[in-house]
This record gives sequence, C-alpha cells and structure tokens, in this order.
Amino acid sequence: MKLFNQPKEFTLFNLLQLFKLNLRFVVISIFAFIIILIGLSFIIPQHYVASSSLLPPKKDGGSGGLSSFIQNFTGGGLNLGSIGQSDQSKVFGEIIKSRTVAEYIIEKMQLKKNKSFKGISNEKLVGFIVNSLFVDVDKSGLIYVSADVATGYLPSSSEGKKASKFASDMANAAVEGLDIVIRNRSMSSARQSKEYVEKEIERYLTKLDSVETKLEEFQKSNKVLAIDEQTQAIVTQSIELGSQLAKADLEKNLALLEYQPNSPQYQFYSKQHELLSEQYRKVQSGGLTKDESFSIPLDNVPKLIKEYTTLFRERKIIEQVMLYLETQRHQEAIQEKRDVPVVEVLDKAYPPEDRYSPKRSMMALLGVILSIIFLIIYISFKAFQSGTIYLEESKI
Repeated sequence: MKLFNQPKEFTLFNLLQLFKLNLRFVVISIFAFIIILIGLSFIIPQHYVASSSLLPPKKDGGSGGLSSFIQNFTGGGLNLGSIGQSDQSKVFGEIIKSRTVAEYIIEKMQLKKNKSFKGISNEKLVGFIVNSLFVDVDKSGLIYVSADVATGYLPSSSEGKKASKFASDMANAAVEGLDIVIRNRSMSSARQSKEYVEKEIERYLTKLDSVETKLEEFQKSNKVLAIDEQTQAIVTQSIELGSQLAKADLEKNLALLEYQPNSPQYQFYSKQHELLSEQYRKVQSGGLTKDESFSIPLDNVPKLIKEYTTLFRERKIIEQVMLYLETQRHQEAIQEKRDVPVVEVLDKAYPPEDRYSPKRSMMALLGVILSIIFLIIYISFKAFQSGTIYLEESKI
C-alpha cells in the first residue's frame, strides 16, 4: 500500500480517487438503491388527481331586488357596495371545502355503501373528502377544483383505474355540490324575499284601502270630483254673473235718472239687479240651487285643494309602491322555482390516464442523488476510520 510522500489535506481529488478505487461498490450501491426505490414505488399508494375548472362568478348587474329599488328611490345616492369578482371566486372555493358540499359528495357518490368505506363514521368521511379536495383561484378569477385520491398498498392496475375514476367523480361532484348550495341559498333567499314582499303588499293594500276611503269621504262631504275642473267652472260662472251684475247695476242707475223709484220700469231694473246679486252670492257660497251636487264655495277652494292634493298624492305613491312590489313578487317567485345552473363549468374533470405520484423517473433520479450523498459519507467515513483517507490506493 503506497502512501503519499507527505500528509495532505483531504480534497475533492482524494474523494474522486476513493470513488475510483471503489467503483464497483459505488455502481452496485447506486443500482441497488434505485431498484429499492423503484420497487418501493410499486408498494406505496398511488395518487391520481383529476381537475375541473370553473368560470369566474358573474357580477350582479343589479337588475332587481330591494337594494335596486332603494337605490332608484334615493336617486342613486346610496351606495350599497359590492364584492369583487376575485373575492367571489374565493368564496366559491371556501364553499367547495365546506362540510355541506362534502356531505353532498358522500350522498351523490353513495360512499356509505362503498365497500372501501364500510364502517367509517360520517365525520371521518367528511374529513376524507375535505382533505382530498384542493381549490386554486387565479388572478383572473378562474377556479380550479382538484381531487386527489390514493390507492392502497401494493395497488393493482384495476385499483389504479378505480382511483382515477373516483378522483374525477369527486371533482365533478364537488362542482355540482357548489352549484346546489348556491342555488338552494338563492332559492331560500328568494323565498324569504317573496314572503317579505307579500307581507308588504298586504300592508300597503290596507293603507291603500284606508286612503281611498278617506278620499271618497272627502269627495262626498266637500262635493269634490275633480277639483281643478270644478274650480275653473265655478270661476268662469262667477265671472259671467259678475259681468251681468255690473251691467244690471249700470242699467238700474240709468233707469233711476229717467223714471220715478215707484215706476214699473225702474222696478224691473231693480228686480233684475237683485236677482243677479243673489245668484252671484250663491255661486260664491257653493251653487246656484240647493240640489247642485258639485259646486264648491270659492272661499274653501285653497284649503280643499291642499287636502285633496295630499290624499291624491298619498294614493298615487302607494299605487306606485304596489306596482313595484307586485313586479318584485313575480321576480322572486320565478327565482324560487327556476332550476338554472349558477356555476359555469369551463372544463369537466375526466379520469387521469397517468398517476400523479409516485413518479418513477423522479424517484430514480432522487435515488441516484441520495445514493451518491450516502456513498460519499460512507466511503469517507470508512477511509478515515481505517486511516487510509490520504492513501493513493484504498479498498473498502
């Protein structure tokens, strides 16, 4: 055994020399390590991952609902706020990982009847589903739903196919569960909204009946039918009588200049003036005859117009609210009954042809790296222990 001429520092060259001197052992060890890892890949469970992608949730255009009505009623000055599209996608992702969706998947896939899950409690099944689902939301709002299903130890090809199909079924069932949850929530919300709107309709119907009763009593007691037209007619009639009365007064005064006060001619003009004065007074106080039904005293017109306008305006407002509530009730009834998918699927999940892990090529590469590291440590330690780490020739 040949020594170096003088003690030297252990360098990479020494290490390469040791590897060269023990090349056979190194090669056998590396191949053995790779074979062990590849053999292990046939023993450990195989994972199959199936993925589905969903389009971002649609933004609510605000086409209906009480919030839209409030915004319209306030002239758009009330900002109720809205949730961002990316945030909605994240909410969808959280729903997919929820217990409700997990229980839907259990029911949909009939896992309790599956032999592989026989005797497993519902809590463990829910935990298995939640831990098998993975959700990723990208910046654009796209949602990716993946299901990771593993086989047992020493899996056969048939077990791999079953796990592959199970993964795709789980991913698709998760998407369906998301749609069901959102739709049920929407239907429940629509049902509650409809019930609230129906109660509001009943309340406003009562108010409308009360206002119409008041308006009817007001019209009867004050002889009001259409106060604007009635007032115009009374004023026109009063103007005509006032003109005739002024003419009669002039004729009476002229007759007094020509005739004696007790003469028949003067008495005629005096009587005519008296009759016109009485008619003018009656028009001012509410009608020419006692049986006149729709003549209003002019002194009461401003007060009556104010009262009538208030009642009329209140009735019109209630009618407009009633019209909106009826429209809203029909919209909520349609929303409650319709069966349209809310979640839009971009790509459906299909059974993967290849397993996700273990990847034998990666395991072989990892085996080479790990075996080299192990051999470096082992050969160096043995050479150091035997005192031949600085020898030109060394055998282990």
